[in-house]
Amino acid sequence: MVSEEDLIRTVVTAYSNGWRQVKLYFMCGLPTETDEDVLQIARLAHEVIRAGRAATGSKDIRCTVSIGGFVPKPHTPFQWASMCSPEVIDGRLRKLKAEINSERSLGRAIGFRYHDGEPSLIEGLLSRGDRRVGAVIRRVWEEGGRFDGWSEHFSYQRWVDAAVAVLPAYGVDLDWYTTREREQAEVLPWDHLDSGLDKDWLWQDWQDSRSEYEQDDCRWTPCFDCGVCPSMDTEIQIGPTGRKLLPLTPVASAR
Repeated sequence: MVSEEDLIRTVVTAYSNGWRQVKLYFMCGLPTETDEDVLQIARLAHEVIRAGRAATGSKDIRCTVSIGGFVPKPHTPFQWASMCSPEVIDGRLRKLKAEINSERSLGRAIGFRYHDGEPSLIEGLLSRGDRRVGAVIRRVWEEGGRFDGWSEHFSYQRWVDAAVAVLPAYGVDLDWYTTREREQAEVLPWDHLDSGLDKDWLWQDWQDSRSEYEQDDCRWTPCFDCGVCPSMDTEIQIGPTGRKLLPLTPVASAR
């Protein structure tokens, strides 16, 4: 896992070698996340600016925080996880923006880019939906939905209305697909597809993540028996080098 110290050392190396801006990517709405967890992003961004200024002796240092709503995906340990509601996501993003700007001298050097919670919820519907969601997609199209991947064309209300109109006939609703946590025994819509990962292993990894257990990288440790290597006829070729990879070593210019 990349630690905060690793990140600070790396951005200091970048700033010291002429870079003036870095971009940090985050997700909001992760399982077990609290408001305070999200506010720590502001503290980290402030530390990046402080470290960059200290390393260069210049205030011409910038950082961009880019953050979006977490969307659980199939064939990952989070395929059973519930999503946060758009209201929770948007509320945390507002608090984060305010916290970034709480120290004005630092906040002015930090850009803030984010994706609203509403598009993320619809992405979650499409990511983990079954064939019944096809009727919702058709209804959205019939109601004029086009190019909804572009914010200027996206209508959250159109998707909600389509779900309300179509899904009750199947005994489900939008929340059933998105903000509901799945049980281990539930048959998932993609279970008939084989990604190589063992489902029992994914479930255990999901439980480990909830208990904040840090999993090692299997390139440097014994096999965790996730199922990929034997089922995909894959052999891990990379082994420990004995070299410390962080912080990165600057490469001299060829000029």
